[in-house]
Amino acid sequence: MLVIASLATMALTGCSNLPNAPSVATDSPNATGATASPKVAAAMTVWTWNQVASQWVNKGEAATVSGSRYKIQFVRGSLAVGTTVVIMERDPSVSDGIVGPSGTVLAKPATLTISYAGSAVAAAPDFLKLYRLNDVTGLWEVVAGTNDLAAKTFTAKVSALGRFAVSAGDPTKAGW
Repeated sequence: MLVIASLATMALTGCSNLPNAPSVATDSPNATGATASPKVAAAMTVWTWNQVASQWVNKGEAATVSGSRYKIQFVRGSLAVGTTVVIMERDPSVSDGIVGPSGTVLAKPATLTISYAGSAVAAAPDFLKLYRLNDVTGLWEVVAGTNDLAAKTFTAKVSALGRFAVSAGDPTKAGW
């Protein structure tokens, strides 16, 4: 009886209302709690993000925060104010994570290293690039960096915190 009622509800409301992902946290939490623009909100998929690291970093301090596949090294003067740096991932087998607070602009670039060993993209390491999700436009942008094929890591200097992914192409088109 419950199955018949569910099918009837789907037929009346349309299948487009069916959930297609967990609905716990959005894919782009930010430092201010501001609402994303309509363009970004429409492009956002809902994921469950798991915190893998959290560490207070004092203003002006050199520090390293690492968790799971991700490591960020701040040089002295990177952070204008003391901040709790949080690293989150949605799936430990995917090289897609948030180093936040998202949107935090750094006074001096920090070094971000992401390991892609054991991930789905490790099979085609020659074609990998690092991408950062632009919180304003909702588009993935390539971040210049170095791909260490032997260590299976991608390293880049970053001037803002946010969501980063290692992928052979635009992560949006990778089926994420």
